Amino acid sequence: MTANSNKLYLPGLNGIRAVASLTVLFGHMWSPFGDWGVTPNWRMPWPDGPVTTFFVISGFLITFLLLNETAKTNDVSIPKFYMRRILRIWPLYYVYLILALIAVALFHDEINSAGWFYAFFSGNISHAIGLGIIPLFHFWSLGVEEQYYLWYPWMVKYNKKHLLTAVSLLCVCWFGLKLFAYIVFGKGLFYRVMAVTQFDCMMIGAMGAIMYYRKKEWFCKLCGHPIVAVLAWILFFSSGLYANYIPSPVRNEYIALISLMVIVAGLLRKPLLENKVMNYLGQISYGIYVIHPLLLYILTHLIQPAQFMPNNVASVVIFVAITALTIGLASLFYKYFEMPFLRMKNKFSVVESTNSNE
Repeated sequence: MTANSNKLYLPGLNGIRAVASLTVLFGHMWSPFGDWGVTPNWRMPWPDGPVTTFFVISGFLITFLLLNETAKTNDVSIPKFYMRRILRIWPLYYVYLILALIAVALFHDEINSAGWFYAFFSGNISHAIGLGIIPLFHFWSLGVEEQYYLWYPWMVKYNKKHLLTAVSLLCVCWFGLKLFAYIVFGKGLFYRVMAVTQFDCMMIGAMGAIMYYRKKEWFCKLCGHPIVAVLAWILFFSSGLYANYIPSPVRNEYIALISLMVIVAGLLRKPLLENKVMNYLGQISYGIYVIHPLLLYILTHLIQPAQFMPNNVASVVIFVAITALTIGLASLFYKYFEMPFLRMKNKFSVVESTNSNE
């Protein structure tokens, strides 16, 4: 960790966020967001569960910032926390929501009651009950994060001395309740709501942040060991090859633990993904994640590359072109739309992070 006045920087974190956002993009290129008329006969072995990795990063970084705020002021300012979250998430979220609904209407696709779920950050609930609007499906994860932020800062504020114990117990209880739902009710609604609302994965990130911040010896020795670090990276990057063999009730938690080990290994040792390109992609990762489904949705309604070129060529062209377009659009949104709100957000920061303007 490097520190400069009130600014904190955690090396490698932006790079992991960049990998997660691009993995989501790559996975969605051939998905319900659109039909290109192309079936690629190749697939890159990208990491599994990139959204879970996002949850772990968020849980880790938010907790680390709150711990530093507590150390500086002996308190957590809840109003300032909420203002930071609103200015970081809401502007792009609601602009995209409006644009997506307009696009769906223009293409005469169905706009159902899921729109109300998305409007109030509860897309995880509509996702669990099987209700959604195509270019907004991915908003379920942002609903999970915003719901987590409703209660988590209060937990930090009033559990300073026993925060690790409190978060650990709550994480175990949440995971246990999910397993109970699976064992008793199968993959019914109760389990689906618990499974999609990955509070336990965010708390795994939070527990890692607490132990890293407090320099827990066993934790730092484990995650910083060169063999463990290399193994964590291998398991992380190759998870797309084997994660489907892990039972679904514990798969997200496994990905969360691997993601946490990668994060902490990068902080304790030389970060694998610390460079200008990955840092920049990490900075615009929120835009990459939010914007790309609408781009896919619109283009798949307008273009069918398989009509003009062989299947294999079309799949490569789609992969390269969509990646470039998404990064370009995310860059424009970041510079001309997100940045003014981020500058406003910094006015409410007790301890400012330079990691993707969290």
